[in-house]
Amino acid sequence: MISIVKKSKSKNLYVQFYIDGRCIQRSTKLKDTKENRSLIKKKVIPPLELKILNGEFNTKQEVKNFRFFSERYLAQKASLKSYREWYNLVHNQLIPVFGERDITSIKRYEITEWAELRLKDISAKRVRTILNVISAIFNIAVDYEVLGVNPSRSIKLPFHLKEEFEPFTQDEVGLLLEQSNGWLKNYLAFAFFTGARPGELLALQWSDIDLDARIIAIERRVKKGAIDTPKTKSSIREVPIFESLVPYIKNQMRTSKEKWVFTNPNTGNMFFSTERLATPWRQLLKECKMEYKIIYTTRHTFITTMLKSGKMNMLTIAQMVGHKNTEMIVKNYARFIKGEHLKVNRDTDIFTDKTTDSVG
Repeated sequence: MISIVKKSKSKNLYVQFYIDGRCIQRSTKLKDTKENRSLIKKKVIPPLELKILNGEFNTKQEVKNFRFFSERYLAQKASLKSYREWYNLVHNQLIPVFGERDITSIKRYEITEWAELRLKDISAKRVRTILNVISAIFNIAVDYEVLGVNPSRSIKLPFHLKEEFEPFTQDEVGLLLEQSNGWLKNYLAFAFFTGARPGELLALQWSDIDLDARIIAIERRVKKGAIDTPKTKSSIREVPIFESLVPYIKNQMRTSKEKWVFTNPNTGNMFFSTERLATPWRQLLKECKMEYKIIYTTRHTFITTMLKSGKMNMLTIAQMVGHKNTEMIVKNYARFIKGEHLKVNRDTDIFTDKTTDSVG
């Protein structure tokens, strides 16, 4: 079927059709008017359909490689906030390996072997994400009728235990804050005392901080060089400023006088990526003689510390860190409060909610 389309940056109308799974567009060099659309339907499309039926466009050199279908996949993601993430995944992880291959020549065992090899360098969760993208690309080839079956469907990865994180201890938090200096010390205090994600902290503006009301508003994040809204709707939130954090906020006020709370001391500009934290963070851990942990562990440490303190319920903690409900708290952090239930007051009468002094 031949359709009439108009490209967003062109004033002219195009005709669009598919040959061997490839979308082909041809300019009519006619402006988008009612008369021209009628003219194209009557004078342009009929002879073009005849040429297609005669095999004029059914050439063997039409592109059917992996790159072609990966571009179709990215076109479907173009309107998403996460587009840049998918673009980088496709162009950095997949195109170098499969890009120029005829998609019909890529076998299931090749994809499986590649996935098993990647498990040596990245997490099983990340490999599964990439496999899902590969599968989506092959599904497009199936839709184009270039493939009959998706060879990457339901590939099983070797069983891997999820790597469990360990939060910092109270002494380790103290040492990290003691050994760090300048903006990094202040950044870590923000991280340990709010549980905010690294990207959320780097996107903080001074207008987000109300010292009088003791509130920090988290409304944006930095991710891969761009500023956008936080990870989820529930991540847009207000968090309390604990008394322990106040001195660090005031110290950072003297350090950074721009609109951004945290700025690169060498350039004066904001940090456009959390990756910029990697070098000073690694150096600090080395100076403190600590095993390497990702800087995101500051968030884990905040949550587990709050849980162990028993001063806040799970829902309150979930709201502070931007979780929709307590499900993620229970799933990821319950193991750190194992045995806490045994510390209850055994004199409590659970049916009257009163503490019994005697039996009589």
